[in-house]
Amino acid sequence: MSFREKSAWITLITLVLLTLFFVTHLPPSWMLTPQPGFMFHVLVAGVVAFVVIEIIAHVIVAIRAPRDAQAPRDERERLIALKATSIAAYVYAILSLGSVFVVIHLGANAMGVGFCVFLSFVVAEIVNYAARVVYYRRGV
Repeated sequence: MSFREKSAWITLITLVLLTLFFVTHLPPSWMLTPQPGFMFHVLVAGVVAFVVIEIIAHVIVAIRAPRDAQAPRDERERLIALKATSIAAYVYAILSLGSVFVVIHLGANAMGVGFCVFLSFVVAEIVNYAARVVYYRRGV
């Protein structure tokens, strides 16, 4: 496995786990009556945990294969990143617009809409890194 494939795996697993952490710690009626202080603290804890996990995992992987970590991206890796990003862009556009319309119809306020758009972005990034892993595995 190349360094960038390992990096995609690290980011994918970290995003999935921390998104599950964030969603499971939301209050039951978070869209209609959000508790901004609590939700913000959970979000900040998730972002800090994401950064720390990413740094530690990437340092470990880079130490194990320093030449691979310093190698420039080749044409195949650039194509994989481009294809995965294009899929994620469509997912983000559909989810963000769809979540805004659905959440507004449910009667949510601005805080609920904002968190739904944020979750749409996170899901799109999960799709982005999942697509990268699939493309690396398929050998695109």
